[in-house]
Amino acid sequence: MKKIMLSLAAVIVLAGCSSDPEALKTANDSFQKSEASIPGFSPLASGGVMLPKADDTYALPNIAVKKGENIDIRPPSTPLAIIENSLTQFDGERALIVYPEQQASVYNLQQVERLLKEDGISSTTNGAILTTDWSPTGRIGDKSGTEIKYQVEQVMAQDASALAVSVLQMRRDGVIFTPSVSDKQRYTSERLNRIVSALTSAYNKQQQDLSSASVGAVASQIIQDLNGQTALAMNVNFGQAWEKLGGALPKVGFAIKSETAGKGYRELKYSALNKEDWLRMGTELPELENGTYQMQISDHGRQSSVVISDEKGKALSGDSAERIYQAISNLIAR
Repeated sequence: MKKIMLSLAAVIVLAGCSSDPEALKTANDSFQKSEASIPGFSPLASGGVMLPKADDTYALPNIAVKKGENIDIRPPSTPLAIIENSLTQFDGERALIVYPEQQASVYNLQQVERLLKEDGISSTTNGAILTTDWSPTGRIGDKSGTEIKYQVEQVMAQDASALAVSVLQMRRDGVIFTPSVSDKQRYTSERLNRIVSALTSAYNKQQQDLSSASVGAVASQIIQDLNGQTALAMNVNFGQAWEKLGGALPKVGFAIKSETAGKGYRELKYSALNKEDWLRMGTELPELENGTYQMQISDHGRQSSVVISDEKGKALSGDSAERIYQAISNLIAR
């Protein structure tokens, strides 16, 4: 009897471990087969309390809202007082910066014009007002084809000077439009900040170069540069050449009107010396008219070169250039 019971138990166990796929899909006691009804819930008794009805006083009206134009959420830029002891303001049309009069040699229309030219922006100057040609805004996020004409004005007072930038015209894809006040503030402030920052960096570099330059006698030679212009090559670096030429130019009749050392540029006013003065410098009197000239130094690492041009930017040439450069060469060799 015991053997029969053990045999039945083994059969039951093996049946439970059956490998029949259909048998493996079912469970011995699945709740899914239960026919018990799903319980329901009755609402809570209010106990006789009357709940308030919704008040439509503050309900939003159900109206069709017409979608307007996209709104520019960029915050407008503001003019920054980058110059020491300066004040800035946007007056609704112009972004301006007012600074001490002694800083006018660094921040003026001539420097602004040259800076814009280096950025590929053409401009014209009429008195104390500079007007640029059409140029891209250069601002990230602006639509392509957006261009601006700027007006830069320099105002001089007894103890102060100021630069003011305004938007003269704006256009997009060739169509001129009137910018909003926030647009005017954004673009004029950004352009003013860019100009002042660049001029400040150039001035700081100038001071650094001058402070580190210690120059003795300088060897030089008259050459033709890569542009075919007559130039004076010097065996010293940029900063040393700048310092040495600053002392030599007035001795040959070139008074320095304005300068930017970081760019190697000086504006000069020439007044002819007499023949004896030139003979003492080891050369003859050059045939050069009195007037405005400009000097530009080129940096070649441990060497440098200088070119003097007339008011229209034409480099000096011929005997006049050679006599002037020879006199400068003799002076800086001392």
